[in-house]
Amino acid sequence: MQELAGKESEPATRIDAAFRNGSLTAIGIIVGFSLGFTAQWATDASAWMPWDYVAAIALAIGIVLQIKALAEMLEVNSLEIPVYQRAKNRFMIGLLITAFGVAMIIVVSALTI
Repeated sequence: MQELAGKESEPATRIDAAFRNGSLTAIGIIVGFSLGFTAQWATDASAWMPWDYVAAIALAIGIVLQIKALAEMLEVNSLEIPVYQRAKNRFMIGLLITAFGVAMIIVVSALTI
């Protein structure tokens, strides 16, 4: 019987809550900037070009991934390293896609002026 008791699964390695909280703050700020930029750009009175739709899709996908990562970071189990890393990676992918959308907007705007 004691042999079975020794085979209990070990608790997952955890990160310090202060470290997770810093990451959570950074993600929240960047999500806010992403949403603010998108709102500002979407309400611009200029006519949309075909590339604007591609940029809008990239922004939408990127922001959805960022928000999903933010929601994951708010979970209690995000202190576990695998969950934290998954949320961090999802956020970074979302950030890169959002940055691609913003870069497209800048390039298209520069070329049409």
